Amino acid sequence: MIRFILKPQESDPTLVFAGEELMAHLEELMVWRKWAAGREEYPVTLMTDPRQFSCRKDAFRYRFTEEEGIIIGNHARSVLLGVYDYLKEIGFLFLKPGREGTRIPVVTDCGQLFREVDTKEASFYHRGVCIEGANSVEHALDFVDWLPKIGCNSFFLQFRKPDVFFERWYEHQNNPLLKKVIKSRRELDEMEESLTRAMGIRGMLDHRMGHGWTGEALGYSNTGWRREDELQEKEMALAAEIDGRRQLFKGIPANTNLCYSHPEVKRRLEELVVTYAREHPNVSYLHFWLADECNNICECDECTATTLSDQYIELLNGIDRRLTEEGLPTKIVFLLYQELLLAPMKEKLKHTDRFCLMFAPISRTFEKSYPRELPSVELPPYERNRFRLPRTLEENLSYYKIWKDKFDGDSFFYDYPLGRAHYGDFGYMKVAKIIYDDIHALKELGADGYISCQELRAGLPTTFPNYVMGESLAREEASYEEIKKSYFSALYGGSSEAVEKYLETLSGYSDMDYFNGHGLRYRPEKEGDFLKIEETAQDFLTQIPYLWEDTKEHEGTRKQLSFHANYCIRLSRALAALCSGKSEEADGLFGEFCSYIREKESDMHSVLDVYRVIEVAVKYTGFHLH
Repeated sequence: MIRFILKPQESDPTLVFAGEELMAHLEELMVWRKWAAGREEYPVTLMTDPRQFSCRKDAFRYRFTEEEGIIIGNHARSVLLGVYDYLKEIGFLFLKPGREGTRIPVVTDCGQLFREVDTKEASFYHRGVCIEGANSVEHALDFVDWLPKIGCNSFFLQFRKPDVFFERWYEHQNNPLLKKVIKSRRELDEMEESLTRAMGIRGMLDHRMGHGWTGEALGYSNTGWRREDELQEKEMALAAEIDGRRQLFKGIPANTNLCYSHPEVKRRLEELVVTYAREHPNVSYLHFWLADECNNICECDECTATTLSDQYIELLNGIDRRLTEEGLPTKIVFLLYQELLLAPMKEKLKHTDRFCLMFAPISRTFEKSYPRELPSVELPPYERNRFRLPRTLEENLSYYKIWKDKFDGDSFFYDYPLGRAHYGDFGYMKVAKIIYDDIHALKELGADGYISCQELRAGLPTTFPNYVMGESLAREEASYEEIKKSYFSALYGGSSEAVEKYLETLSGYSDMDYFNGHGLRYRPEKEGDFLKIEETAQDFLTQIPYLWEDTKEHEGTRKQLSFHANYCIRLSRALAALCSGKSEEADGLFGEFCSYIREKESDMHSVLDVYRVIEVAVKYTGFHLH
């Protein structure tokens, strides 16, 4: 049996967990069990020693011989990543969240278990995902468990309490066929605590908050994009003045900007952030963002005398001063998003090391990837509360370039390929390649990583895009073809080429920007492409029963591919009608699509977020659900 030696602390929970994970996976191998049974013990040292590594990025090395094993990392988290890397080295693959996502290798000779790998350093520091969509606590826990297995080190729970993401699932919003369950405050807190523990035991970088500070400063709870009653009179002076009125913006506190020149607004925001940092020492990166809607910037005389970004920098410097006074090391993430894409005119951050710049190009296209160098295009003049989001990658990156000229500290991209645009890629192959190419442009663009704001259940037809994301962020030297071959061979065996060709065909006819609401809805030239998707899926549906000889082993795979083909047929029909101007017919076909996925949700919930695909299709694509 294995005797673990943990250094420097026998009680380090992440090292203990790393040992448990190593043991549990090796026990899956018959050859290991037989070999270990013949030995009194097999010592394995799991240890952290930052002095052996000259980088802040996760780094590890390991050696397994007949006599002993050792994994050394610069963090306890890195040791766990080293465990998973070793397991992958001997043939394990982690294709999707949950136990069923692990592929166990066939190992016939113990010699295959003895490996030595010199220092491996992650390609990027920031590698992770931010929660979106609708999730059960089990969905979220399975996803957090999967992240380090594919090389990621970060998870981001938005808002003070991530209630909205759980409530969407348990209340089965957008699916009246399932029974609505109301969770109590205690139950929601327990869910959050279980995720905090899961992140903690894996040593993950814990990102929190984001939007919601502005609503909290007005006295509202910070748990999502909730609608509230009219702003109380005593708080009105703190809200942004727009067209002579101060009120909640469209009734949602999280979307409401404040009068950032008001001394009480500054005091409240500083106090909220500092109190949160003091009470949550587990948080690695605390995100301080403003409202989640543009064109509601205060028009009072004092605010119009400056820019929103200058006011933002003032707020950030005030927060830094207070955190420094209290001796709190919390890193603060500031956001380039909507009007905050415009760089400040005068103000500068005083202590660069406290801050991390996060670039969030939410209006970008996903039909092409970032260029390998920063462009510089002429940007339109800014007019307060008449801001137009940039429409091209070049425009987005030109705003980012101006900020980077003013801030040379830590930074990462916060992007949305699996947040809503992916529903427009029926094969998921186009979005996977976009993610790969985007990540391989990051270093030239001056960023040290990537966090994806996305649904956790983005697995239909596959989880290949997320797999590509993790593998590329951890080791950028891996080629796209290498990652694709490994993934599809493990998932589909002898039929991998047929399935891959089918999915590539679907992606070739897909248009992520159209689904994401970019451009005119009347696009008759797209009708043929959507009809080709239907035809391709219809044809593949007839092939599925013959792809594998062993019906029992591949029963789940057949079932998921069949569901996906039927999904494609129904949704592509609706899109074909929509783009050709047949609105009433499109809405009827969309209703049929919704009925189908709602009926199947209990079986397919682990791979498709029914709530979110319906929400996106109505809010952005242009369907109406009657």
